[in-house]
Amino acid sequence: MLNIQINNPKLEENIKQTFGDDASSLSLAFAQFIQHYKIKKDVEISIQQLDAGEGVEMKDVMAEIHSKYE
Repeated sequence: MLNIQINNPKLEENIKQTFGDDASSLSLAFAQFIQHYKIKKDVEISIQQLDAGEGVEMKDVMAEIHSKYE
């Protein structure tokens, strides 16, 4: 289990207003945020690879994405 300490009163208040005491919804929202963050980073890396001429065939890309986010 991972515990996260929030040292920003405004952020903490925003979280409390949004989720109240519903830890389950907060956990789900955080998991979704992390997933979106990972996808964004993967896209950034892909763009850098394309710019460097390190292209990959689309079928290989789709297979990797499917296995990674399934």
